[in-house]
Amino acid sequence: MSEYKEIHGGNIVVGSSDPSNPQNGQIWYNTTTGALKISGVVTGGSWSTGGNLSHNVQYLGGAGTQTAGLAFGGQSYTGNRTEEYDGTSWTIGGNLGSTNYDMGDAGTQTAALSMAGGSVSPSGKTEEYDGSSWTAGGNMSNGDRGFSGTGSQTAALAVGSDETAIEEYDGSSWTAGANYPEIASFVKAAGSLTAALVTGGLTSGPSPTSSNHYNGTSFSAGGTMSTGRYLHAMAGAGTQTASLVFGGDPGIANAEHYDGTSWTAGGSMSTGRGYLAGAGTLAAGLAIAGSSYLNSTEEYSGPGIVVETISSS
Repeated sequence: MSEYKEIHGGNIVVGSSDPSNPQNGQIWYNTTTGALKISGVVTGGSWSTGGNLSHNVQYLGGAGTQTAGLAFGGQSYTGNRTEEYDGTSWTIGGNLGSTNYDMGDAGTQTAALSMAGGSVSPSGKTEEYDGSSWTAGGNMSNGDRGFSGTGSQTAALAVGSDETAIEEYDGSSWTAGANYPEIASFVKAAGSLTAALVTGGLTSGPSPTSSNHYNGTSFSAGGTMSTGRYLHAMAGAGTQTASLVFGGDPGIANAEHYDGTSWTAGGSMSTGRGYLAGAGTLAAGLAIAGSSYLNSTEEYSGPGIVVETISSS
């Protein structure tokens, strides 16, 4: 008979108190209360209304967290505008060096990255944001639109754009990485350069429900989403084992949670939207603007860990 350690890779923890930060599926025995307990994720989560951007926009970039978010570029009358979010309201930041839309995005509010895009003369340009202004970074080899980015300003991944080739950024220059498993555009990525999650996308067939893991060297298949998505968003600060995906064209409202293996249903936005930007984490996501030319944002309060008693003496 298999033991718990063989199945889960660890022993049941024994201690005089409950762990301060239990993980999903963790089991422990509390010697003080004489109780055997297990922790688990509550599915669900809900959206609430956030502050409005100063302008209506779609195909924009996003980065950061729910309380320190960033929105930049996009299709609008002010396609080089940057706005910063403090968890309540948006304020104007430094403009992009040029008007751009449908770019890849990565990083934080004070260290963001904009990559390639659909400007009038795509050049694979990269721009870096320091919290007040944008400066030019190294150029990508592919200057097309439809990329998704993830990671940090000094360790980023760009994937998608109707080809299997990906590129990696080290803070100054781009180099080729492993090939993506399928030709897809308008995918979305989250996580880090060496532990990324890439979802959905537009292919020659139906919008895929697939997700793929990247370990910095190669891709492997992940879990299957319940909804096929493209032009969707993810909480880019999420991880490969705790991510949130939401929205998509045409007007998808629902969200899904990922635990590194499987997807479960999350809450639905009040306004379904594609062409949007995302920021934040699984527990605290941010949906920014989107189709058709919205200025609204919605904030996600994600699943939490609950502890249940299996038995007690």
